[in-house]
Amino acid sequence: MYRDTADWAFREFIKYLFRPKGFEVRVAALCIPVLVALLGGNWLVKATVRGDYSFELGSTNIIPDWAQWSLVTIFIVVFVSCFVIGWKRFNRENELRNRKKVIVIEGRGLREDDGSPLTAAVPSDIVGHRLGVLLDLRQKRDGVIVDPDLLLPEVDAARRMVQQYARQNDRQDVTLVYGGLTSVPMTFLTGVVFDDEGSIVVMDWDRTREAWRSLDSQDDGERFIVENLDSVKDTREVVLAVSGSYQVRDEHISTSFDVPVVRMSLPALNSSHWSQVKQSALAQQLFDTAKRLEAKGVTTIHLLLACQNSVAFNLGRRYDKRNLPSVVAYQYEANGEKKFPWGVRMPVAGIAAPSIVRT
Repeated sequence: MYRDTADWAFREFIKYLFRPKGFEVRVAALCIPVLVALLGGNWLVKATVRGDYSFELGSTNIIPDWAQWSLVTIFIVVFVSCFVIGWKRFNRENELRNRKKVIVIEGRGLREDDGSPLTAAVPSDIVGHRLGVLLDLRQKRDGVIVDPDLLLPEVDAARRMVQQYARQNDRQDVTLVYGGLTSVPMTFLTGVVFDDEGSIVVMDWDRTREAWRSLDSQDDGERFIVENLDSVKDTREVVLAVSGSYQVRDEHISTSFDVPVVRMSLPALNSSHWSQVKQSALAQQLFDTAKRLEAKGVTTIHLLLACQNSVAFNLGRRYDKRNLPSVVAYQYEANGEKKFPWGVRMPVAGIAAPSIVRT
């Protein structure tokens, strides 16, 4: 952890040294060599040897004194003016930075160690004072959730803390950043709950780099392939199996559900998910599919997600709370007799608060 913090501090220092500078800094920098040339460059050293070791030093003026001191005065005025402008800019940027707030929501649930703090990884171009909100969904079993009912109040507590921080500033001065390593149902719930808080910058943990990362890659154009949607008829409940990183297998679904299954699968499960544009498009596909299911009379969607944290969060943010069917997002347990033993019923479709559903 300390090494990661030191690395972050070093990177920020390098960024500071090579940060874009205002025009006044460049003009002031040009004034310095000119002043040096005017004050010292018009003196030439003359040496006359007398004997073996004696030197005589003299000087000669290249330009007239009146021209020299006129130019010196002009460049000093320019240098001082640039310094004043730069100082005012510095103070103005500091005031802006102090006024703006960056609320960083970090979800922890899949690892017992604290790891690298998300607050330290927020890009420096997001200006503002960092305020960390920890969403701690661990139960001391290294990713195993013993009692999911105890976790629901934690999500609500984090939401209320974010609202409290946000109320202290104008909405335009507040930026929300989210990143987490939590179970799929809790991640989807976090997306549903925080959707009303406005625009959110989403980050995720890159297991290859072992570092937090922004969704800054190019869109590879891959989208969900929707299957079995047209075959849904005369049913109130369906399973919606979303395969983003892993395949949701039929034999696993049958251990917990006996209702029609609609699938949304990416053609290549190893495709890149590090694009905000792509994730927004995938979330729109989920919204469109849920809307079509609602039009067929479906009232409850049993949602099985196999995807990375940021995808689950963005899918939850896009799910309409008022017009779409009730949805329950389930936890996958590979070693259990029932592969989807419990889920979280989301606060949508008129349901005021989330609750745990067991299969």
